[in-house]
Amino acid sequence: MPGAFDSHCHFEPGDDAPALLARARAAGLSGMLAVGGEAAANRCALAAAAAAPGFALAAVGFEPGEAGRVSPEAAAAAIREAAPRLAAVGEIGLDYSRGEDAAARAAQRALFAAQLSLAAELGLPCSIHSRDAADDTEAILRERLSPALVREARAGSLHCFVGPADFAERLAPLGLSFGLSGILTFRNADALRAAVPALPRDRILVETDSPWLAPVPLRGRRCEPAFVVHTAAVLAHLLGLEEEEAAALSARNALRLFRPVPARPQGV
Repeated sequence: MPGAFDSHCHFEPGDDAPALLARARAAGLSGMLAVGGEAAANRCALAAAAAAPGFALAAVGFEPGEAGRVSPEAAAAAIREAAPRLAAVGEIGLDYSRGEDAAARAAQRALFAAQLSLAAELGLPCSIHSRDAADDTEAILRERLSPALVREARAGSLHCFVGPADFAERLAPLGLSFGLSGILTFRNADALRAAVPALPRDRILVETDSPWLAPVPLRGRRCEPAFVVHTAAVLAHLLGLEEEEAAALSARNALRLFRPVPARPQGV
């Protein structure tokens, strides 16, 4: 039975990637999606996938904070260049949590829309960040997602899903899955835990969002992919499953969504 799959983790410059990958394997993980978000993180995601082919998959994209620094055209060019090595585009999306003005929000929307359109063209799912921007996120997804991937329920994942339940109800018909992070284990996350049983079981993912959001009982430590097993254990309790069953569920759902990248000839 496959172990849990970390559907959203980050590698940073200076990380000991071989050690992180080794600890993830030792924890029983079946794989992970190494996610970018800006130029350095994108390079790290690609390097992690190259270091552990078949175990680490890669996503490249430009997150909301890059709006205004990276043009939609430059973002698209970087993703297109990396496309043969990608299982997804990400992380991309909208974040209005810092009181962004109208111009900043417009720049985020333009960057998000351009990357969604390219993902649709490439036939790749997306890892999507949405914070305090539910309505605009939904509107752009409805406009730009690939109809084919929506029909296959492979449009992408709403990473670090925290609710509310009605947001999941609105997005599930768009072919999206829902990434549950270490927040699921937090003492103050009762509302999120209550929402989980209503999520479509074939769309539930677990993630770390490492190096952030270390789960209970490892709060205060720098998070890493190996820690996803603690989130999977809470998920098992919420769904009435054995821990091994919940881990396997996460792996099946992730590998249906983020399909492994074909092996590339050495040096290509």
